[in-house]
Amino acid sequence: MQIWSAEIKEIETLYTSIKEQFPLLEKELERLVKTDDENIVLVYARRCLEVIITDLCECELKRPRKTEPLKGIIDKLNREEKVPSHIITSMQNLNSLSTYGAHPKEFDPEQVKPVLNNLTTIIKWYLKYKDIQIISKLKAEEVKDEIKDMDGSAEHTQKPKKKLIFFLSGLALLVTIVVIAFIIFDFIDGRKSTKELSELVKSIAVLPFENMSDDSEFAYLGDAMTDEIIMQLYKINEFEVRSRTSIMQYKDTEKGSPLIGKELNVNYLLEGSTQRYKDQVRIRVQLIHASTDDHIWGEIFEGEWKDIFNIQINVAKRVAHELKAVLSPEEVARIENEPTENIEAYNLYLKGRYFWNKRTKNDLEKSIYYFEEAINMDSTFALAYSGLAESYIVLGEWRYYPSNEVFPKAKEAAMKAIELDYELAEAHNAMAAVKADYEWDWPGAEREYLKAIELNPYYPTAYQWYAEFLSIMGRHDEAIENILYAQKLDPLSPIIYTVGGWEIYHYARFYDQAILQCQKALEIDSNYAGAYTAIAYNYVAMGMYEEALEEVKKAVSIYGSDMPDTKALLAHVYALTGKRNEAEIILNEIIGNLNEIYTCESDIAFIYIALNMKDQALEWLEKAYLNRSIGLIDINVFPIFDNLRAEPGFVELIRKMGF
Repeated sequence: MQIWSAEIKEIETLYTSIKEQFPLLEKELERLVKTDDENIVLVYARRCLEVIITDLCECELKRPRKTEPLKGIIDKLNREEKVPSHIITSMQNLNSLSTYGAHPKEFDPEQVKPVLNNLTTIIKWYLKYKDIQIISKLKAEEVKDEIKDMDGSAEHTQKPKKKLIFFLSGLALLVTIVVIAFIIFDFIDGRKSTKELSELVKSIAVLPFENMSDDSEFAYLGDAMTDEIIMQLYKINEFEVRSRTSIMQYKDTEKGSPLIGKELNVNYLLEGSTQRYKDQVRIRVQLIHASTDDHIWGEIFEGEWKDIFNIQINVAKRVAHELKAVLSPEEVARIENEPTENIEAYNLYLKGRYFWNKRTKNDLEKSIYYFEEAINMDSTFALAYSGLAESYIVLGEWRYYPSNEVFPKAKEAAMKAIELDYELAEAHNAMAAVKADYEWDWPGAEREYLKAIELNPYYPTAYQWYAEFLSIMGRHDEAIENILYAQKLDPLSPIIYTVGGWEIYHYARFYDQAILQCQKALEIDSNYAGAYTAIAYNYVAMGMYEEALEEVKKAVSIYGSDMPDTKALLAHVYALTGKRNEAEIILNEIIGNLNEIYTCESDIAFIYIALNMKDQALEWLEKAYLNRSIGLIDINVFPIFDNLRAEPGFVELIRKMGF
C-alpha cells in the first residue's frame, strides 16, 4: 500500500471536480493519480503547479510566462501581493521538493506526502480563485433561463415572478457574502502576513570579506573570496543574493547589521575574513540575522590552498543548512562543480576578476592578461573564457576600443565558455551582448539574455543588459520592469541606476523619472561621472541647455580626457547654447586625435547634429554603420537623433540595421 494513499484520494476528489473545466490541469492530474511511482508523482505534481503558475502569470501579472523559472514568478506574485501568503509558502515548498522526482538516488518517498498536501492546498485555493468567474457566468445563464421560462408561460405569471425575485435576492446575498469573504480572506491571509512572509524570504548579502593576509601578493584575496562566495550562493534557488556592486559599499563600514539589512532589503548577512600564508588558508564566516543582529552560525575553515574549492563548497552548504534551504540534486551538483583542476589557473582567474571589477581601461587590460594566462594554464577553464569575453565587452561598451576590434574576440571567448559549460549564465549573457551590440542579431540576443536569466534568476547584470536591449527595441514597459528588478537585486549600484536614467527612462521619454534615477546614483556615489552625463542628456532633451552644460562640465572634470564621448557631449551642448566656436574647437580636436584616442563615430555625429550640419552627421553615422559601432544600436529610440528622422539616409540606416 502506498504511504501517501490518503493524500492521493484527496487529489482524486479534486480531479473529479474539475473535469471539463480546466483541461490542462485535468490532464496533469489524471497522470498523477494513475501512477504508483513516487518519482513520477513528484514530476506531475510540479507540472500541475506549472499550469497554475502560468495561468496566474497571465491573469495577474498580465504577461506570458515564456521561459521564466517558476521560482521567479512565485516571488513576483508574492512581491505584488497577488496570492495569499500561505499559498505562496505552499508553492515554494512544492517547487523545492518536487525537483527530486527526476533524481531517484537522492530521494525519500516520504517527501511525496508534503508535496501532495501542498498541491491540494494550492488547487483548492485556485478553484476558489477561478470560481469568481465561473460562478458569475453560470448564475448569469440561470437568470437568462428563468426569464425565458417566465416569458413563455402565461398561465403561471405570478409564480415565476416570485421565483425570480427570490432567486435574485438570494443571488445578491450570495454575491455579497462571497465578496466580503474574499475581502476578509485576502486581508487576513494576504496583507496581515506580509511581514511574516518577508521574514521567510532567504534574502542574503555577503559583506566584503576582510583580508588578513600579511603578504601584499594576496591583496586581492578578500575581494576575491567575497565574489566567489556570492557566486556559490547564487547557485541556490531559494536564496535571493545581493550582488557585489551593492555590498562593496560596506567595505570598512561602521554601520550596524540592522541598518545594512534595511538598506539592502535582506534578512541575513554573511560576513567574514580570509587569510593566506604561503600554501595555507583560513576563512572565517558568520551568519547574522540582520534585523536583530543575532548570531545564527559561525565557523572557521582551514586547509591548504589547493583545498579552497572544498572550503567554498562547505561554506555554501552550511549556509543552506542553517537557513533550512532544500537543495535539489541539480543545485548540489552546481555547488560541488570545481571550475578547474589547476589551482594556479584559479589564482590567475581571481586576479583577473579583481581587476575586471575596477572597470578602468588599464584595469580591464590587466584583467585580459590574467584571464588569458589562466586559459594558458587550463584550456578547459570556462569561467576564465567568460571573464575574458566580459572584459572585451566592457572595453567596447565603454568605448575604450572600436567595436570591430574587441567584440569578435568577445564572441570567440563566449562561444568557448558556452561550449565548455552550457549552464554558465555569465557566458550566455556575454554572448547576448555580442549579438546585440555588434552583430545586431536582435532575436538571437533576446534568446541568450533569457537563457542567462533562466540559469540565474538573481543575476542583476543580466536583467540590466536585457533592460537595455528591450529599451533599444522600443519595448519600454518591459525595459522598465527589468531595470527595476535589477535595482532590487543590486540596490546600491550607481551603474544600474545610471542606466535607468541614461537609457531606460530617457529613451521612453520619461525625463523627470530619468533624472530621479540619476540622482539616486549620485546619492550612492557622488563622484560617479556617468550620472552627471546622463542628467545632461535629459536636460538636452528637455531643452534646458544651460542646466545640461553645468552637468556635463561636472562629468568632464571627473573623467578628464579618458572619455572622449563626454567631451563630444560637451561640444554638442556648447553648440546648443550658441557657443559654436567652443563646439568646433572640441570637434576638430577629437577628429585630429582619432588615430591616438578612439572616439565613437556616432559621438562625432552628435556634434554635427547640434551644429545643424545634417549631411556631415549622416556621413559619420554611415561610418559608424560600416564599423559596426556600439554607438549606433540606440538610434531608433535616442531623442538626440530626432531631427534626423525624416532624412532619407537616416531612414535607410534604420532599415539596414533591422529595426
